[in-house]
Amino acid sequence: MSRQLAWTSARIAITVAIFAFLLRDLDWRAAGTALSRFSASALVAFLLLIAADRLLMLARWIILMRMTTRVRAGELARIFFVSSFVGSFLPAGVGGDAARAISVARHTQADAAVASVIIDRLFGLLAVAVAGCLGVLLITYPVPHLLQQITLVSSLVMVAVSVGGLFADVITARLPAPWRSSWAGLAVVRVGEALGAYRSRADILWSVAALSLLVQVVRVLLAWVIGRGLGIALPFAYYWVFMPLNILVTLLPLSVGGFGVPQGAMVWSLGPLGVSPTEAFLLSLVFTIAGTVGNLPGAVLYVMGRPGSPSSESSVA
Repeated sequence: MSRQLAWTSARIAITVAIFAFLLRDLDWRAAGTALSRFSASALVAFLLLIAADRLLMLARWIILMRMTTRVRAGELARIFFVSSFVGSFLPAGVGGDAARAISVARHTQADAAVASVIIDRLFGLLAVAVAGCLGVLLITYPVPHLLQQITLVSSLVMVAVSVGGLFADVITARLPAPWRSSWAGLAVVRVGEALGAYRSRADILWSVAALSLLVQVVRVLLAWVIGRGLGIALPFAYYWVFMPLNILVTLLPLSVGGFGVPQGAMVWSLGPLGVSPTEAFLLSLVFTIAGTVGNLPGAVLYVMGRPGSPSSESSVA
């Protein structure tokens, strides 16, 4: 069995095992009642927030790409949405990034393409960290201490990783010379230099940071709208503590399509807050489905293929 097949099989097994464990205690009648509470107004807010999330992420990435390429915004949007759709079938958190880097590398240098995607991801993580830290430090409600600690530690780790990414050129310059001269080492050094180049563009970084924070605000609002729609009676402030942690879990490439591990994490983190396993499971499930809904424009563009070309996006992504 190849390494890739073994890893895919392990992810499927993890997803199935967690789902089986969670569904064992699911109250199906309560689940049906909760879903029936989801009003038309909640559905409209749900769809509007998904659209805002995707448009903000697209704007953030286009700003980053403007440093290395002059490809028109429409083409970048097509790459963004199609790669997000393709990433739905790849490991959560990294699949879409890899597909986007491969696609955009056709329009600019490969190291610059990879760097733009990495910076985009790092600032997304940094925004999650800021949201998590603010939630832990400012909330006045009695959230369990363990949940606060895990959120804070995870947030600090994300801050360190994000800042470290901006100094990747400094870090790679300290690697052993023989390794840096190898094929893999040269590729890493080039990407590190492309990442470090963003330090000289404070205007880009501030714009990307602001948009990243707005994305997190939208996602916390989305989770709150879902929770309210399902009848979960938690204060809005609570969401700023447990959602950053659960968003981070969603990005881990441990499950299939973001299913399984995120639902388990949500049930664990909301249990001490008085939310039933059924309600927590539904909140995470619908939040994950929101990501799938956000990828639907990419599915349409994938089927349509590149403008003016009979070939589909599968030939370039």
